[in-house]
Amino acid sequence: MTVEKKLNLDIYQNLKSSDAPDEFHHVAFKTMNYAPMIEFYSKLFGCEPLYESNELTFLAFDEEHHRVAIANTYPVFKNLSFIPKQLMKLKNWLNRSFPSIVGLDHISYKLNPIDKWFEFYFSAKKKGLLPYWTINHGWITGMYYKDPDGNLVEIFFEHFQSAEEFKKNIAPDFSDEPVGTNMDVETLYELFKNGASFEELIQKGNTVPAGKKPVFGMEAVRNMRKKFK
Repeated sequence: MTVEKKLNLDIYQNLKSSDAPDEFHHVAFKTMNYAPMIEFYSKLFGCEPLYESNELTFLAFDEEHHRVAIANTYPVFKNLSFIPKQLMKLKNWLNRSFPSIVGLDHISYKLNPIDKWFEFYFSAKKKGLLPYWTINHGWITGMYYKDPDGNLVEIFFEHFQSAEEFKKNIAPDFSDEPVGTNMDVETLYELFKNGASFEELIQKGNTVPAGKKPVFGMEAVRNMRKKFK
């Protein structure tokens, strides 16, 4: 199948589907790492449990009744017969060891402006949580945390504040290279502290040392930990 390339910047702030829900509400996970998953999301977002038991936990981080649901599937695993149990062990090992090319890639949360984004990074760092992948996508900059089951959670700030800035600040090469360039949060923070302009802070490759080359595009996806080469 060949898909014709298209970039329609005019839909931003100008689209409301008649079938659109009010808002995105929560994510739900099935896991055999029940306690570590609860601890991870509780630390990452400062969650409090609305309900918790040995089987199911509902976590809240704002005025809604829950934003993250976690179901404990280990009892199901224990009751499997020998062959299904071995197959499930293999499946789980493959999921943790190799990137999947099918299924959900990540869940994503917006956090504007950039100073709040930095505050989130350093708060999570104090709790022992560091992002697995950090990348400037060209129109947003994101840090991706990996939970105990290998799911990625993105926290991003936008490179624009209006529809006009959106059209201006989306990277000029977006149509040809929509993935972005790997970056380093703490190097970016030093630029921020030293008074760099917002235009400088959102430039791709701005945390790559002199004499090194940026890691971008699909190479950035394949080498998430590699910030430059």
